Amino acid sequence: MRLADLILDLELRLQGSGDARVTHITHDSRKVEPGSLFVALEGANHDGHAYIGRAAQLGAVAILTNHPERVQVGLPYIIATQPRRAMALLSRRLFNAPDKQLKVIGMTGTNGKTTTCYLLGQLLAGLGCCGRIGTLSYFNGVSEERAHRTTPESSEVYMTLKEMVDNSCAYAAVEISSHAMMFDRVFGMQLAYGIFTNLSRDHLDFHGDMETYFAAKQRMFELLPAGGTAIVNGDDSYGRRLQIPSGVRHLRFGQNDDCDIKIDGVVLTAKHSHFELRIGDIKGVFEIPLLGLHNIYNFVCAATVAHCEGARLEDLQIIGHTLKPIAGRMETVGQGQAFQVVVDFAHSPDALEKVAACCKELCEGRLILVFGAGGDRDKTKRALMGDVADRIADIILVTSDNPRSEDPASIIDMVCEGISRPLADSFQKVTDRFLAIECALKMARQGDMVLIAGKGHEIHQERAGKLIPFSDREVVARILRDMEAGHV
Repeated sequence: MRLADLILDLELRLQGSGDARVTHITHDSRKVEPGSLFVALEGANHDGHAYIGRAAQLGAVAILTNHPERVQVGLPYIIATQPRRAMALLSRRLFNAPDKQLKVIGMTGTNGKTTTCYLLGQLLAGLGCCGRIGTLSYFNGVSEERAHRTTPESSEVYMTLKEMVDNSCAYAAVEISSHAMMFDRVFGMQLAYGIFTNLSRDHLDFHGDMETYFAAKQRMFELLPAGGTAIVNGDDSYGRRLQIPSGVRHLRFGQNDDCDIKIDGVVLTAKHSHFELRIGDIKGVFEIPLLGLHNIYNFVCAATVAHCEGARLEDLQIIGHTLKPIAGRMETVGQGQAFQVVVDFAHSPDALEKVAACCKELCEGRLILVFGAGGDRDKTKRALMGDVADRIADIILVTSDNPRSEDPASIIDMVCEGISRPLADSFQKVTDRFLAIECALKMARQGDMVLIAGKGHEIHQERAGKLIPFSDREVVARILRDMEAGHV
């Protein structure tokens, strides 16, 4: 598209010729290719203006900036007072508004987004291919790449949606984080469905307080046009406070009597979850191979979308029996040992409480909990997570999570401020995460359950600016093999 046509009717100023042909938009100089519009964004750690020269060398044909005086190359440039919003609008236009060519299911909330995202892919499969943008990966209907953040920058979001359209996807499940809303990563997008899973304490290092955090989540529902559908957790106090735009269908799911999609008769076991689901006058009994009440909510959330799209309840019952597990979300790992091992991504007080309480209810013996807290994130939640562990777990091993630039021992001490029991056999500090997991597995007996929380699907540990290969799942499998062989 001609540069002049790309910015037509938008509140942007162009300096230089508008004849350049733009084929690609990026804010990452490493991804610049001939025909790129390079967007110079000012971030917390990097300033894109420092890479304008590099972008020009790689073939950029124009620059987007809010500091025109810093463009020191002979390329046309676009001046925008809000470059992130401009990048979103230009990306959407360049890729022919892909969000209007498929049904985008946006989901927000503190916990459950990723699981719901994956469940949507499975429950909608009979109605059409569902692409995915979220914490684990980006799937365009044909190929998949590991995600570097839950919601990428708008240029990547719209490009991925365009790839989904080209690959004949009918749906796109998009996890929309509160950061994504604050940084306009989905600005201008039109949603077919907006999902709210729940809200609890997290990311307060960025938002400051819960009301500001909630307000960021609320903004996603402004992306729903008249005729769209909001699907909201009716058992969540923040969900009940959401303001849904006029003309948008509003469906609540949960166990409260006034919910439109009613969950009842819940029975949890160590292998399956059983429940009854009522939508209007239609009822169905479900058994799904996902553990915990929170996963019933995730499933019902996704099933509601599928039902709105025409899936029959009896078909969803059949699919529910054969659901594939989601990596790092209440994922059982084992070699046939006499105790259970569960790996989960829970890294906030509420998520840890839900997962730990579920495991405690399901295990026949003791609950052995291995967890930590991330560095360079909300410090106020660390002691709260310690308190959760103290109240629920029989044995606690506090260890390192992703310390990032912080001292792991200092983070552990802050977590332990919430633990009232003395250091002893039932409460240990083990800074090395591998050793903590090994210790937990070695002390486990028949009927016990070991819960390893915090990192879930992740395959690296972030320490002092480096990504060190580390997968909880692989570490567990390795230690169990060594134990079976008598090497530990």
